[in-house]
Amino acid sequence: MDAGAWLLLTGLGVVLGALGQSARAIVGLKKLADSTENDGKPFRAGFDGQRLAVSLLIGGVAGALAMVGLADASFVTAEMPTETVLAVVAAGYAGADFIDGFIKRATPPRTDSDLPADAANGGAVLAGAKAP
Repeated sequence: MDAGAWLLLTGLGVVLGALGQSARAIVGLKKLADSTENDGKPFRAGFDGQRLAVSLLIGGVAGALAMVGLADASFVTAEMPTETVLAVVAAGYAGADFIDGFIKRATPPRTDSDLPADAANGGAVLAGAKAP
């Protein structure tokens, strides 16, 4: 396959992987909505948009990697089997769990001592000021 075909297939893998991760994220958002409602808090109190974006990115990467593994030159000129599309979506769903779990196990947990002084104190410390 030429570079254009690879780019097309990996791009499709990113989209399908992010779609699979989106299905997982919807379940998490529903749980968050129920939890914050039960606690009497607004949904925004528990929602982290950056975490959602990173999650979708991880799903996209997992989908792209799956597509590279499943790629066939005929996919560019012929019909892609439904099973392949579903496999890449599933890779985005499950692959994000795998990558996330691997990162959590491979890296030590962060503590406040790992953060800069202003972040560890909730951003209250200004440049040149002493921590409380």
